[in-house]
Amino acid sequence: MNAPSPLTATPPARLNWSDNGEPIAQDFDDIYFSVDGGLAETRAVFLDGCGLPEAWQDCGTYVVGELGFGSGLNFLAAWDLWRATKKPGQRLHFISVEAFPLDKQQLTRALDNFPALKPLADRLIAKWPGPVKGTHRLNFGNVALTLYHSHVERALTGLDGRINAWFLDGFSPAKNPDMWTDKTFAHLANLSAPNAKLATFTVAGNVRRGLENVGFTVSKKPGFGRKRERLQARFKSGVKSNAQPVDIPVIIGGGIVGASIAHSFIRRGITPILIDPHPDLRTAASGNPAGLMMPKLDLQDRPEARFYNAAFLYAKALYRKHATVLETGILHLAGSDKEQARFAKIYANQALPEHEMHWVEAHKAREYLAAKKEPGYGGLYFPSALVLSPKLSTQALSASATKILTRVGKISKIDDVWHIFDGDGNSLATTTTLFMCNGANILDLFSADVRFTRGQICWNETVATPQCAYILGNYALPYKGGVLIGATHSHVGPGEDNETRKQDSGDIIKHFGDSIHARLDGSGWSARASVRVTTRNTLPIAERIDGGLFILSGLGSRGLMLAPLLGEALVCKALGEPSPLDIQTQIRFKHNNKV
Repeated sequence: MNAPSPLTATPPARLNWSDNGEPIAQDFDDIYFSVDGGLAETRAVFLDGCGLPEAWQDCGTYVVGELGFGSGLNFLAAWDLWRATKKPGQRLHFISVEAFPLDKQQLTRALDNFPALKPLADRLIAKWPGPVKGTHRLNFGNVALTLYHSHVERALTGLDGRINAWFLDGFSPAKNPDMWTDKTFAHLANLSAPNAKLATFTVAGNVRRGLENVGFTVSKKPGFGRKRERLQARFKSGVKSNAQPVDIPVIIGGGIVGASIAHSFIRRGITPILIDPHPDLRTAASGNPAGLMMPKLDLQDRPEARFYNAAFLYAKALYRKHATVLETGILHLAGSDKEQARFAKIYANQALPEHEMHWVEAHKAREYLAAKKEPGYGGLYFPSALVLSPKLSTQALSASATKILTRVGKISKIDDVWHIFDGDGNSLATTTTLFMCNGANILDLFSADVRFTRGQICWNETVATPQCAYILGNYALPYKGGVLIGATHSHVGPGEDNETRKQDSGDIIKHFGDSIHARLDGSGWSARASVRVTTRNTLPIAERIDGGLFILSGLGSRGLMLAPLLGEALVCKALGEPSPLDIQTQIRFKHNNKV
């Protein structure tokens, strides 16, 4: 078996610029949009070519698939048309593949050519993930953009959705043949919904024949500008999406996992029922007064590694808008020669761009801490990583949900309907769509191969405050003019275990004192403990188990980072919408997976 490749940035988009400010791809010697009028060409070739807006008028959810995101012009034009013609309750998914994504500066310069689209372009640029490999979900109200920063074959193999309209807008077949292959055309057919439409600027013979060979009916149409002809096509076969309305979904568990699922429904105008016995989250890790939301570092290019970076960017965007952010910026210091060498490789690979991750030498790291001496090693600083109030953030995300404040004692399924009961056998709710994310109590309702670790934290409002949150073995962060430190990772049995232990507090305090070269008094410290759920392979569980039953668990100490995107993925699965996760990643997160 070949060793995994290192996880790096995407290949850069190397551009030249015309005298009129239009981008030209150096590696393909081709333009990104027509010199005769890029926006007019997009509207004529792709929007009119796929019968829009008429084609989406009677669809609750409409899905556009695109090969070649480029400058994003096609997306912005489709979004602009959608805003003008959509009906209440409709949703647009736009899924696009791009192997060489522009950086933010290039994107801004390219889209400056279209002042009519500037309000939408500014929103896109503000959320732009940059050259980060993987699948990225960007939400704009009732429009969801899913970017596959990957080569076309890998992207289409992993795409989980049914496409109503295809925009084929890669560079010309003569200059970019890898995108216009028989394998690509077969993927288009496999992913198409019945009567899917397709449009492209090219009439190259191999493209026309390739589409016809997989079942598209192809016709030539008058071209735009200097191009004499273009292609339109229809796929009469195809598999229907399983998109369907759901009744009121029920979520068991009110921590960050349940709140993330609730928020994804609420954003779609669906009010879920959330069942949890503790409105103040007093036994869950989500009730901690502060917590870290930062990237999970990985050297190897694996599906889960790409997912972790995408999950961080997704969570960051969500929390900045809806959560209670206490601090911004987290420093992860190495604790040994081996760890520093690993961090240095991760930094050199630049899987996250410089503005998301940069190197801090040991002599500079002291400025970030409340230390009397500089630490022994340098590390990685994440400027946009967040320190959150998990409790307040969780409550904000689920504020509009209907709350039932009790513990679930039993669930049962009768004729595709899930019945939820309390411990005395009283009915709490019924639903066809049930989510289980009840943390340390997961085994009360579902048999999963999970582990449990107990985490204790301490805080003191009179101890010296670090300049920013940092990790050096354990973590320390500014809190109420003092410091919050943690956390332990002792293995425990299932169920809640929130009794604090003096020995654990002493160990945490000593470790923090050692990190800042100070001897600390153990008095005046507050403490809190809760139980995390993990799995044998340390990967989360996120899947549909049985019809309308879903489980999201095993997030360990990364719940704040992982829950938002995983929650969105399960809600998409329940509603039959395209997933923000590729199929390879979804396989990793099945509860019986031994990867």
